[in-house]
Amino acid sequence: MFSFLKSLFKKPEGKHFQFITCDDNEQPELNKWYRLEKWKSVNYLKMNTKWSRDWKKFASEVPVSGVTQGNRRGNFLIMGDQPDFKIFLKRERDNPVDPNAIKVMGSATVENEKIIHQLGYIPREISEQLANEKEIDATPHSVYIPYADKPNQYGLRINVLVSPASYKKKKKKS
Repeated sequence: MFSFLKSLFKKPEGKHFQFITCDDNEQPELNKWYRLEKWKSVNYLKMNTKWSRDWKKFASEVPVSGVTQGNRRGNFLIMGDQPDFKIFLKRERDNPVDPNAIKVMGSATVENEKIIHQLGYIPREISEQLANEKEIDATPHSVYIPYADKPNQYGLRINVLVSPASYKKKKKKS
């Protein structure tokens, strides 16, 4: 049976990051952070996401770079467990280091206010492959939440999506 755990991870403002635990034989709810009871780490969470048929998966479990820069980790902890939390990609063509740079953005409603923050970047190798893609998007895949003893132990992974036309081109090249 599903149960909410509210006391394992403290958000910066003192609230708790909510997620679901479930047994091996249970199907996790869509778009909710969860962990299986058998997992050794209580800090690793996954999200079972579903997207429109208008999108195809380009890459799975893509590690987000730069997640510990500035307040990105804190921004994720504030937004990540909100019911309307979304991840999306935004090109950064004027990036002085990488003209193909793609930012990973997060959005959610917190205390009745819509907030949007950068969570990091997709890796350069993938942003280069997506340089000519017109339509890109992303969904959350997994997160390793920091905890009191190891506040810098944090990682975010996403699924990168492309439009079907782009996906068909990729499949033909393979």
